Amino acid sequence: MDEKLIEKMLGQALRQYGRNVAIDPLSPHEKQILKLALKERRIEEPDEGLHAHIEDVIYDYVTNQGLFS
Repeated sequence: MDEKLIEKMLGQALRQYGRNVAIDPLSPHEKQILKLALKERRIEEPDEGLHAHIEDVIYDYVTNQGLFS
């Protein structure tokens, strides 16, 4: 999977929660944990689409749920 595409999709999902990654970019650590959470989500729910996985991971991230609590 294309890393740049994933990062772009994560940034777009974060925008709906008020974070503009063009102004406030993700740190390397944030990128790493978000990608790890996405990988785990895709394993747990293989039938769900990538967009839905990203939305779920970002929601968990901004609300401090799941891996982020």
